[in-house]
Amino acid sequence: MDPVYEMCPGGITLATTTTGGRPGARAVLVEFNELSPALIDRFVAAGHLPAFRAFRDSSVVCTTDAGEDAPNLEPWIQWPTVHSGMPFAEHGVFALGEGREKLTAPLLGDVLSAAGIPVGVFGSMNTAYSRRPGEPGYVVPDPWDVDGVAYPQSLQPFYETVSWAVQESSRNGLPGAGQLARFAAFLARSGLRPATVLAAVRQLVDERRIGGVAWRRASVLDDLSYDVFRTLNRRHGVRFASFFSNSTAHYQHYYWRDMEPELFDEVGDGAHADAVLHGYRRMDALLARIMADEPDSLLILATALSQEPWSTSAKRTFRPHAFDALLAFAGVRDAVAKPMMAEQFVVELTDDDAAATAREALRALTIDGTRMLNADRDGRRLQVGCRSDVGREGATIEDGPGGATRAFDELFYPIHTTRSGRHSRDGALWFRTGAHRVVEGRVQLTDIAPTILDHFGVATPAHMTGSVLPLYRAPAVPAQRSRPFSPLRRESEPVGVPQPR
Repeated sequence: MDPVYEMCPGGITLATTTTGGRPGARAVLVEFNELSPALIDRFVAAGHLPAFRAFRDSSVVCTTDAGEDAPNLEPWIQWPTVHSGMPFAEHGVFALGEGREKLTAPLLGDVLSAAGIPVGVFGSMNTAYSRRPGEPGYVVPDPWDVDGVAYPQSLQPFYETVSWAVQESSRNGLPGAGQLARFAAFLARSGLRPATVLAAVRQLVDERRIGGVAWRRASVLDDLSYDVFRTLNRRHGVRFASFFSNSTAHYQHYYWRDMEPELFDEVGDGAHADAVLHGYRRMDALLARIMADEPDSLLILATALSQEPWSTSAKRTFRPHAFDALLAFAGVRDAVAKPMMAEQFVVELTDDDAAATAREALRALTIDGTRMLNADRDGRRLQVGCRSDVGREGATIEDGPGGATRAFDELFYPIHTTRSGRHSRDGALWFRTGAHRVVEGRVQLTDIAPTILDHFGVATPAHMTGSVLPLYRAPAVPAQRSRPFSPLRRESEPVGVPQPR
């Protein structure tokens, strides 16, 4: 079927869908970051994920290839690829927070919005969407965006609290009373369900009663966020929306060792043996809600990349107890530090020269003669983090100003446990069209944006280099699988690729 185009206000070209489906129905991009296709299959077969089974059995099922290896295999690189329709070599976004600076071409949501289609963006990673006053739709930035501004402004208190909860998750604390009160008031006005309130109360009770379960807060935050997401979609009349969740990716990174101890020489304590399955079950419950809320929408489940067991990992991340104490020890003055993700934090200086000086002071700190900190400068801002291959408990930090030394444990604490899940190029991509079909081979992440645009009858801009996937008809010649699935078992050679830093 050849596309039929017409011009609409704003210069965006509209077209009928090229894949034989009915264009224009609402679409929701469900971004379940880094879920493993192999684990989904395993848990579905075991009966743990009935909603995933139902979704899969009514979907065009694809496996994506992230198109990159480490150090370019990171969610803050792959999700910009999904939304920009451009590979990493073209969009150039390498670090968390660079999306705002480097994603200059219109993103998927921008193209749809310019075509008159109201868009909602809820947490999509490192994309830095923005809206101008009066534009339809909404934007909730990703929680690691240190400069994030929600639209409309009424969403800012919600965004700031969610961002605090994510960035400070390793401390297991709670925001101040005032911030919590504003957060609760917002939720009460924004569709908070009694069932979600009960889950949050149960979580806090369990933390006091049995202890050791604060890690489950990430799943409760997903429930709170989805309550708000579904309300915003109705309130703003959006026809395309994206929803991002990172909770299960976090569980995989830290607790895969407890799930499959037989794969690891150094086993964990077993305290989190059910953590990964817990994450998938909570994703399953969330997916069931999405399907019930959006029976007539095109639902797209995407993971962008995935994880696999990292049996040889010695990576452990560390974070400062107090940013000011670390900066003072390094001799850095007149600086403001903000948390970002895991070991990463941002330090803002008064000007470029001060930032350059601060970078050298931080990079001068060593452990056993090896530089301890990564410190990358962008203007008057530094992105800083303790190197996971250098930091360790019981070490001594050396080469401070005037040869000063300090016990590592006085300035840093470990975040969770040793990493045991690492990134893999395979990703899940399911389009719930109502008919089940498995697409052979791998599709590219750059195919996602053109396919969604085609669903709405919007022509693909020239900078988006992917293809429209045939959702409603099979291709004449199936593609051949370009690379094998990543196994979830011990091999004679290490599985996957090493992670950076």
